[in-house]
Amino acid sequence: MKIIFAGGGTGGHLMAGLSIAQEISSRFPGTRIVFFGTSRKKESKYIEKSSYEFKPIMACKPTSFIRLPLFIFASLIGIIHSLINLYIIKPDIIVGLGGYGSALPVVAAYILGIPIVLIEQNAIPGRANLKMSRWADAVLCHWESSKERFKKGNVAVTGVPIRSGIIENEASGDDNPFGLDLQKKTLLIMGGSQGAQAINKVMLQSIPKLQTLVPGLQIIHLTGKHGYEEAKEVYSSTGISSFVSEFYNDIGAAYKLSDLVISRSGANTIAEITAVGVPAILIPYPYATDNHQYWNAYELSSAGGALVIEQEELEPERVTKLVSDLLMNDERLDNMKKINRSLNKPLAAARVVDKICQTLKEKKAKKNVLSFVRPV
Repeated sequence: MKIIFAGGGTGGHLMAGLSIAQEISSRFPGTRIVFFGTSRKKESKYIEKSSYEFKPIMACKPTSFIRLPLFIFASLIGIIHSLINLYIIKPDIIVGLGGYGSALPVVAAYILGIPIVLIEQNAIPGRANLKMSRWADAVLCHWESSKERFKKGNVAVTGVPIRSGIIENEASGDDNPFGLDLQKKTLLIMGGSQGAQAINKVMLQSIPKLQTLVPGLQIIHLTGKHGYEEAKEVYSSTGISSFVSEFYNDIGAAYKLSDLVISRSGANTIAEITAVGVPAILIPYPYATDNHQYWNAYELSSAGGALVIEQEELEPERVTKLVSDLLMNDERLDNMKKINRSLNKPLAAARVVDKICQTLKEKKAKKNVLSFVRPV
């Protein structure tokens, strides 16, 4: 079997693809899996670390009217490049992961008659997936609310596949790679793969007050590329127990130790938070397409598993009060944890692969039936 995953533009789209690819590899050893993504270097590095093939496809976003000629030119080249690669590889199916990096390979697959499955991770479906759903054999969502926004196509709710290490770490023993006290209240601060300077800045300003309001507080702070040195300095000067890093691969271990997480609200982060049940304060990235991070956060907050602060309202005084009130209220934290766990969609990767297999089976059966039809 040969499967193409197409997506890119952000790391989140590719994370879901890798989780699905891992499930396919474990279930069907020997399957050839190839990722099509944008030409951004971090995407190729991300996939190649996982030992899957990666092929860059020219693509760009139509960010303005002035860039429209460039967008049209890049799109034509991208479709031609995709057609050539698909013709050479001859995949059984293509899985579109969303983002502008998925559109052109999916268009090429439609032209060649290759079965198409789309993965929609956000509460508000991406524009690319909404437009391509008319050609898809199946659309797989995380939220019921996103299912309702697709007017056409075979749409099902499967959940967003998350990295296997998240659940494995949650179920493991008392591993503590951070050197922190397992009995003390722990706050996890993170801004996604790129970090979030707005979050970093406000949290560093809030630390001295939090230290007095939450006795024994300890912090895991994943700053992203920018802000690490400043954060290290602040934690050192306050003397608060902390673990500071630009990134941390084993995020499952960080979730497991934490009583509360402050983060952006990308689709994968939301899926991970519900998988482990950690209470959250979510700060949606305000420039996300169609404000989808806000609506992801809304799904969690409306159920009671998270609080939402919009970035324009992000102030040290407000953050300090919310964090201290939550960390000093064990009953509320336990209730939020139960709510988040109730929203979890376990075995999402297995469900997605089942749907992929079902789509292939149905397309094959249809093809066999058509092959018996002869013109009069």
